[in-house]
Amino acid sequence: MRADTPPAQRPPRSRPGRRLRAAPRRLLATALGLVLLLLVLAAVAVLVGRPGGTPGADDDEAAETVACGTWGLEEVEAPVRGPDAPRSGGMFGVDLFGPGEQWRDRFGLEFEHGGIASGYHVLADGVDPERPVGAVYHFHGDGGFEYDHPEYAVSCMAEVARERNMLLVVLQTPDHDDPEVTWWEERGRNGEWFRALVEQRLRADYPLDPERTWFTGYSGGAQFISQELLADHADLIPGGGAVMMGGGQGPDSEPATEPTAAQLEDLRLHWDVGRLDDGSDPAATFDALSAARDGYRWYTRWIGFEDTSLEVRRGIDHFGLPYAGILEDVLDGEL
Repeated sequence: MRADTPPAQRPPRSRPGRRLRAAPRRLLATALGLVLLLLVLAAVAVLVGRPGGTPGADDDEAAETVACGTWGLEEVEAPVRGPDAPRSGGMFGVDLFGPGEQWRDRFGLEFEHGGIASGYHVLADGVDPERPVGAVYHFHGDGGFEYDHPEYAVSCMAEVARERNMLLVVLQTPDHDDPEVTWWEERGRNGEWFRALVEQRLRADYPLDPERTWFTGYSGGAQFISQELLADHADLIPGGGAVMMGGGQGPDSEPATEPTAAQLEDLRLHWDVGRLDDGSDPAATFDALSAARDGYRWYTRWIGFEDTSLEVRRGIDHFGLPYAGILEDVLDGEL
């Protein structure tokens, strides 16, 4: 306080004894205030983060959901999966579950190999680590819509995977700096990145059952599976199968790997395409119908896979395939 403060404006003097007794009271009041503030913030965080637990818990009824009829699952309301969806656990953006974090959905994870980096999502909510855990790897179509917007078809596919105790891993092509984001244009490089991701990261993070490995892809993602992964990285899928939607052409060069006798007998390969998806639509000039037929013939007749199928859907174009329903039917042996 300035020495020239008028006497009328100076605060009254207090006795030293009163000041000493008041200090602890002020500290206690401050501490109680901070505790109360933390409790209020925690309550807000819990309310914003609802629902809690895994899908099927009582308070999951309040979750934001997506109707999956468009993607082939009639009368199914799946929890929305995405970085902005309601989340369980954690406080103030901090995950409190420690080592169990991998059994929650994780988005925008990064992996680098050989100077090439890209992202991936792991949708793990509701998967039981005490049971055998499978994995469905989904490769997006050109442009990367499924990776950028997991709140739509991907949420429904994740529900199909969860019901069978499988992770859904949604991958972003490393070729994402070009004007056209694709898997197939740099497929050799992209295949090496994917192999490293599986071998160095995902198999280390999760106790995956290799006999329950599935690849799914749409359009350019289907092309990547049939022309790169099944041809040059067949050992990454010792058991399970592949679902190629809206594409899936045979390779245009000699495959680098040869499937084993067990793979030829047991792997399930399915192609699914619309009858109208012949490239005549100005919005979709890729002839996916011919590509699917070509891939089906190649792997069935020339390579010798025994459990293959091709579904051509009447009245369906490049944009109308029911991704989640197709995945469910193939996993259940109905296609």
